Amino acid sequence: MATAVSSVLVFGGSFDPVHCGHVALANRFCELLQPQQLRIIPAGQPWQKSALTATSEQRVSMLRLAFENWSLCQLVIDEQEIVRAQQQQPSYTIETLRQLRAELGPDTCIHLAMGADQLHNLHTWREWEHLFSYANLCVAARPGFSLDLSAGAVRDVWKQRATSAERLRSLPCGGTLIEPDLDWDVSATQLREGLMRHNPAIRSLVPVKVLDYLQQHTIY
Repeated sequence: MATAVSSVLVFGGSFDPVHCGHVALANRFCELLQPQQLRIIPAGQPWQKSALTATSEQRVSMLRLAFENWSLCQLVIDEQEIVRAQQQQPSYTIETLRQLRAELGPDTCIHLAMGADQLHNLHTWREWEHLFSYANLCVAARPGFSLDLSAGAVRDVWKQRATSAERLRSLPCGGTLIEPDLDWDVSATQLREGLMRHNPAIRSLVPVKVLDYLQQHTIY
């Protein structure tokens, strides 16, 4: 049976660790698109990345802490990709979107949020051309971002499908949107290195309770 929501913002990632940039991205797209639900999907074992440092349980716990005061819409932390990884199955975004579409039904607006770095690599994703059949793709631009850095095929398709946030609110899939006003330029790699070096500058980049959790469990 389909879940009774008309629009969902899907936000996937390694979250190793979750940081303030993640929260800001989710907040901004929820303000723009006004979804009924924010669906956060932590990766199992991303096929394009090396082994993750934090365990699945730790990453889910950090997400719950980072978003514990979330109030813009319903919040769901969806562990489907973690479950697939535990079953030794690879996780691809296209499979996750297919599962979500089957769950939510054909009329639900599904908005897939991602960072600019992911858009530049989109042409390497499995069946990337079919993502638009299941969701709208929404990118948060980083400082210095240029759509022209994307592969030609991605750039052309992206521009053809570009529309407004207002239009996406009633579009089940197939549209694209770039949000240029998100100023966070944070990478989990930099955060992990800073945490290992006990760099005090990283404290402002991680939600307070997440930072406490990281220190208590000595993850990095």
